[in-house]
Amino acid sequence: MNKYSFILTLIYLFSCNNNSTYTLSDQEIIFSIKKKNHIDSLKIKRNEKLKVFFAIDPECPLCKSYSKTMNDLYSNYQNNIDFYAFLPSPIFLKNKMEQFVEEYYFDMNVIIDTNQILTHFLNATITPECFLLDKNLNIIYQGLIDDWVKKLGRKGQKINHRYLEEAIESHLNEESININKTNAIGCRIQILK
Repeated sequence: MNKYSFILTLIYLFSCNNNSTYTLSDQEIIFSIKKKNHIDSLKIKRNEKLKVFFAIDPECPLCKSYSKTMNDLYSNYQNNIDFYAFLPSPIFLKNKMEQFVEEYYFDMNVIIDTNQILTHFLNATITPECFLLDKNLNIIYQGLIDDWVKKLGRKGQKINHRYLEEAIESHLNEESININKTNAIGCRIQILK
């Protein structure tokens, strides 16, 4: 069976705002979102590595189509980068996610983000959408994994730009990233209000 883990931590406090924040400690990163009556938090181990987050949905056809590419990126860069796939859906069906992870061989950590903590922090709106963060959690690339999909329902014959991989290579080689943002194409994320 494939290795995967589900990470979700909830902390209930009282608050009036609806803001996404993060806290850095020596040991962990705590992503928090202030909601009407409480704060939800998600903890991730802190280190000096870059972080890649993939917004995925097991029912989105493009997430299925891109699963091999996501897995290849994970295999190629896992020593230098922490990879996470996250499910930004407020409705979570464990069996569908487990089936997706097993069928598409996801070995990276999978975060169930039903409270949309990461979704709000990253401003994710589409699946699949990728985010490359530096060690200080600044988003240094966001959007398409590559340019294989031209628009919904239309895929190209070949890939001309591997946006995420180019951003990773540029950053690892201490070069500036030429393209920091592209508009993701895929399935819309239902955002909680």
